[in-house]
Amino acid sequence: MGGSAPKQDPNMGRAALLSAQTGQDMLAFMKGQAETTNAWAAEDRARDLTVFRPLQDQFIADARAWDSPERRAARGAEASADVGVAAAAAAGARRRDAMARGVDPSSGQYQAMEAKAGMDTALAQAGAVNLARRGVEAEGVSRTGAAIGLGAGLGVNPLSAMSAGSGAVQAGGSAAMQGYNQQASILNQDYQNRYNAWSANTGGMFGALGAVAGALPWASMLSSKEAKTDKAEPKGVLRAVEEMPVDTWRYKEGMGPPGTHIGPYAEDMQRITGMGDGKTIALSDMTGMALGAVKELAAKVAQLENAITPRATAKAA
Repeated sequence: MGGSAPKQDPNMGRAALLSAQTGQDMLAFMKGQAETTNAWAAEDRARDLTVFRPLQDQFIADARAWDSPERRAARGAEASADVGVAAAAAAGARRRDAMARGVDPSSGQYQAMEAKAGMDTALAQAGAVNLARRGVEAEGVSRTGAAIGLGAGLGVNPLSAMSAGSGAVQAGGSAAMQGYNQQASILNQDYQNRYNAWSANTGGMFGALGAVAGALPWASMLSSKEAKTDKAEPKGVLRAVEEMPVDTWRYKEGMGPPGTHIGPYAEDMQRITGMGDGKTIALSDMTGMALGAVKELAAKVAQLENAITPRATAKAA
């Protein structure tokens, strides 16, 4: 009565499987990438601990100890000594120049000039000491800032490698899951569409079965006189039923409900009555033929009763 249930297009299944396989291949590739980057991370970590970390610790320790009172005093003394050397050299040059011009170094004029030069030298030394100490302080601040920046960058390379490895695995897993989901979605949607189409095409058969079970309430509504036209009393229904082959049979797999059934064939229905498409039998036609045959048979029984009753009456008299 209905065609075979649809089968999935093998190309759709193959496409979905290829999608899933692509995801698996990508996952395997990304796992290899993750192993490589994780190995790099381990190497970077080991080198960081054995080579760079000791250097960094020493650099940090030096930065902390740089701006010390001792270093400031030493730098100040060096600066003062440098100014003193320069001042002594300048004093010698002045003395020689004065003597060359005939000025007596023991004169009051010369002594006054030297006194002023001495004051200038003292001021210069004081300024040099202060400047040297500030220089030590500035160097300490600079080294501390560099140490802080160095600490902020510790472990960057290992962390980046680990992140890359984790990202690779996540990307591979995502691709694999996408392939699996796409496979399931394609297969399910394709089969659902084809099954819906098949179910619609075989609706007559299952609609009739449902009507018998009372599952389709509209079946009784369509029997209203108001819903019908071209009405006429059928003739020869009983003879058609007598000629109609009725067998027990089972549906081929996928073509109908399981189990043994009894009934006529659509081809015989079309050949004998002219109704149907030769593949399906409408429930209303089957019901109508059964009722029509019963009515014709009842009429024949009544005729026989009428023929027998007068004879029986006359014989009794």
